[in-house]
Amino acid sequence: MDSKIKATAKQALNEGDDALSDDELFAELENDPELEMFRESRLNQLKHEISRVRDLRSRGHGEYTEVQKEEDMVRLIASASKGVVHFKHPQFARCKILDTHLQLLARYHFDTRFATMSVEKCPFLAQKFQVRVLPCVLVIQNGSVVDRIVGFEELGNADNFATEVLEKRLAQTKVIQLPKGELASIPVKERPVEFQVGGSDSHDEDDDDSNLRY
Repeated sequence: MDSKIKATAKQALNEGDDALSDDELFAELENDPELEMFRESRLNQLKHEISRVRDLRSRGHGEYTEVQKEEDMVRLIASASKGVVHFKHPQFARCKILDTHLQLLARYHFDTRFATMSVEKCPFLAQKFQVRVLPCVLVIQNGSVVDRIVGFEELGNADNFATEVLEKRLAQTKVIQLPKGELASIPVKERPVEFQVGGSDSHDEDDDDSNLRY
């Protein structure tokens, strides 16, 4: 899909208009020199992109969601084409640190589903996926676990690692894609988000900064 279609879909969605007419949608493309030749084709592309993004947004994409029920997490994992799931304990400092980084990544990497859940609320999944040390991040592709990050060892084994370190580690499994061009040099927290979503959560700090066994 070309950049004009993507930019127009982004503008329409971020303005919060859920019922734009064909004329209103295509008005955004009227400066395209190939307008007449590709009018119908490009309008269909635009509609498809808007529909795709609305569907993903309705399923929680663009946000870092805390799941409360184990059955909901089972469904999320099973249905995710690309997902990052953080199993945590709400009182562990390193879990809170990881939450902060994942929240930033979720806003930028819209096509990937980001979620978290307390291991106290999902004993079946904790056993199924052999979650023994926290924090534990599972990488999901097409409903299957393809990789995991346990503790901070792969992130420099320090609490002050940059979000970009985690981003690069996740990109190794292609669950997210690293930015290219000018965006590659911009810190995650300063990059423009692709599609606007709801508010964000805040997380308090804790004195316990070690990986903890569950």
